Amino acid sequence: MIKARRLWMMCSLSLVLFGFLVTRLGYLQLYCHAALSQRAEREHMHHRVTQAQRGAILDRSGEILAMSIQGGACFADPLMVRNADATAHSLSSILHIPVPALKARLTERRRFVWLARRLDPETADALRDLHLPGVSVTPEMKRFYPEEALAAHVLGVVGEEQEGLSGVELIADKWLAGRATPFLFRQWPVATKNAGLAARGDLAPRSVVLTLDRTLQYIVEQELAAQMKLSRPKSGTVIIQNPETGEILAMATAPTFNPNIWGTPDQTDDYTPEMLKNPAVEKVVEPGSTFKVVTAAAALEQHVVKPSDGFFCENGLWQIQGRNIHDHEREGWLTFTEVISHSSNIGTAKVALRLGENGLYRYARAFGFGMPTGLGLPGDGTGILRTPGQWRAASLATISFGQEVGVTPMQMVNAYSVIANGGLLMEPRLYKGLVDNQGHYQEWAARKPIRRVVSSQTVNLLRSILKDVVEHGTGKAAQVVGLSVAGKTGTAQKIDPRTHQYSTEHYLASFCGFAPAEHPRLVIGVFLDEPQSTYWGGSEAAPLFSRIVRDAAPYYHLDAAPIGPLVISRTITRS
Repeated sequence: MIKARRLWMMCSLSLVLFGFLVTRLGYLQLYCHAALSQRAEREHMHHRVTQAQRGAILDRSGEILAMSIQGGACFADPLMVRNADATAHSLSSILHIPVPALKARLTERRRFVWLARRLDPETADALRDLHLPGVSVTPEMKRFYPEEALAAHVLGVVGEEQEGLSGVELIADKWLAGRATPFLFRQWPVATKNAGLAARGDLAPRSVVLTLDRTLQYIVEQELAAQMKLSRPKSGTVIIQNPETGEILAMATAPTFNPNIWGTPDQTDDYTPEMLKNPAVEKVVEPGSTFKVVTAAAALEQHVVKPSDGFFCENGLWQIQGRNIHDHEREGWLTFTEVISHSSNIGTAKVALRLGENGLYRYARAFGFGMPTGLGLPGDGTGILRTPGQWRAASLATISFGQEVGVTPMQMVNAYSVIANGGLLMEPRLYKGLVDNQGHYQEWAARKPIRRVVSSQTVNLLRSILKDVVEHGTGKAAQVVGLSVAGKTGTAQKIDPRTHQYSTEHYLASFCGFAPAEHPRLVIGVFLDEPQSTYWGGSEAAPLFSRIVRDAAPYYHLDAAPIGPLVISRTITRS
């Protein structure tokens, strides 16, 4: 009897203890899970796994534009810090972080706090040499841009976890990081002769090859920087495209930034998220007279005008549908060629009246306006091109010379490539191929023309007219000694945000053209936003175009006979 009672008591006690353990475990698992997980993460954070090396970004010849290097990240265990004030002073001189901010982190009641990340190797070594109690430095990959600000808006930047935040770093992130195939590249098949380049699934990091030419990009940025000092505009953009392939050879924006110090403690206050936007593809502006090439192409293609047709330009002032249209010069009779060469708004508007609303709209769409270019950069803008049903009474006239229509610089350059390549609209190309971790290069399949916009006969007439713009018209400053070039100036009034009327003080000066005029190999667009010296495209943007062509001529042998599409000059072997 006594044994039975003892056995019953032992079983009861065991059941009570078991019930308590189950209850306790349930409490910890259900109610304390998040807090305990965070605590465990803090306790063991110093055992972080080193990040995988991100793929490089290369130019068309394999020159490195972006790469990953072994840097460091600094963290602290505040409970192990002996003297927070002295420690903060020691760290501040190296990290360039104010002492109060560091001291606040070092006195937190936690076992783990970040002090600085994405440190370069020299800074990481300097911190290790301090041997500060409670402060540690762990290896961490850092994105490094050997050319600093070169093509910064195109390349973009990465975040603390080496994830792409803008530019190519964002769009090609999954290839560079090796996580999975991004949707963008599934549209661009890669030849499969190298089995190392998988088409789907998780991948090892790949290096991305761009169509940019490092040398040409450098030329453009140097000349753009010089023009920024001369014209003092708010910003400037230059794009160079190969008209035959649609490849972007250079794309520069000023002011620019150094992605090596983006997000670092000592970055300047000017480095704001707004700075990451690429005006070449995101900024929508009224183009002004560079848009006249669309009106001219449509009119010639539809045979409503011939180069020798005459137009009376009303001595510089013409009223239509209650709207006053002005010309810079008080012109009388001009031939159609002279209308474009002298950049007469009135003459162009009269050409548009022959063409009609539907005709102008249809060709503007055919040239690619009102839709994304498909370049493959964040914020690829559609611009603004309203349907004729939304036009006002005078819209046909004003749109014909680049008002009431919004374009991106990339759209405008791509439109001029139509004239340069014989009448085909190409989808602009920025991504050229991939390099696997064995150094094998695979090129993306070439992009095909989207559509034929105008005939070769129309193209020949337009090239002659645009050549006349440079030789005898508003684009004389675009001339290059020993080389014939063609193009069109643009001086667009900007809308005053206060009055919602066209400003008499703020303009966009531009020039779009190609070289050589007879067998174009480079299409160049120059856009200067609110230049301060003068505001004419012919006096501000055209000289910059001229200098870029002059500098690029010996590099690309522009004065030689046509030699076919530009190609990679040497084999890419680096990963």
